[in-house]
Amino acid sequence: MRRRSWLKWLAGGGAGAAAASWFGVRAATRAHPDGEREPGTAADAPRSTRRAYGHGAEPPVGVTLAGRRDLVVPPPARAQTAAPATHEVNLWVAEQPVPIARDLVVPSLTYNGTIPGPILRCTEGDAVVVRCRNLGAVPHTVHFHGRHGAQADGWEPVPAGGEATYRFTAAPFGVHPYHCHVGHHDDHVLAGMHGVLIVDPRDGRAPAHEFVLALSGHQPGADGRAAVYTWNGVAGLFAREPLKVPVGELVRVYLVNACLTDAAASFHLHAATFDVYRTGTRRAPDEHTDVVTLGPMERAILEFRLPTRGRYLFHPHQPWMARRGATGWFAAV
Repeated sequence: MRRRSWLKWLAGGGAGAAAASWFGVRAATRAHPDGEREPGTAADAPRSTRRAYGHGAEPPVGVTLAGRRDLVVPPPARAQTAAPATHEVNLWVAEQPVPIARDLVVPSLTYNGTIPGPILRCTEGDAVVVRCRNLGAVPHTVHFHGRHGAQADGWEPVPAGGEATYRFTAAPFGVHPYHCHVGHHDDHVLAGMHGVLIVDPRDGRAPAHEFVLALSGHQPGADGRAAVYTWNGVAGLFAREPLKVPVGELVRVYLVNACLTDAAASFHLHAATFDVYRTGTRRAPDEHTDVVTLGPMERAILEFRLPTRGRYLFHPHQPWMARRGATGWFAAV
């Protein structure tokens, strides 16, 4: 079975029972998101809450922001030194069930067991050594965006049970996704194989409250759109638990569009505006706005301050994405 067919067979509605048997879990049955019930919403939830703006899909029971902090808040930037450092990273690939919304567990491909994979951080000019161990049943790779030698590009398949090592010098500064790039790699990315690499400039950035927001779509339907959209692998988490920041202090968001089900996705922040640094590779902002649009695997760094106490809504300006799980809040406290 071809890789594309393999993943679509797992994700398709007709394969639900087989996928559940494979993983030893039972996925809940639900209607199409534009129908009576939103995906990942409890069957007995009142219609008003099921269809309420921003609450189309709830996070899984027991999943909290505190428990996923390492997938939302990046590691601190390294203190700037004259000599570049060496970063050694171990990534392992697994095929496993992952809960992404209430009553919704999907067959997934992951780096280190999570969607997205771990947030990686280094400084421009640092040496990076990535060791990838493929624990899956089909070939995989790790492909990093950015600049590096061709031998570290991650296009050569790592067979099941195999290992590969990628060595490169981090460049340019900015925010760069990484993902699997075997064959029909969009299938593997849709199944969860993506993550974020932050490369800091050598002279650093201003201190800020930092977050990574990576948008992804899951279980594409016949219309090409996903049934569920998530920030950092969970639907509705930031609607239930806002991202808290102090009033008036600088906030920096590393924004990545890892959604391959749609031609483009946007990010809109209510009641505030932000500086946009596309790809994060410039020191001067490209624009100042309240909506930024990104194609698949495009990214940007956003910087802003929230001037008064209160909640500030954020979501894609594609309404189906917002109502299918990709709505959240910043809370200025």
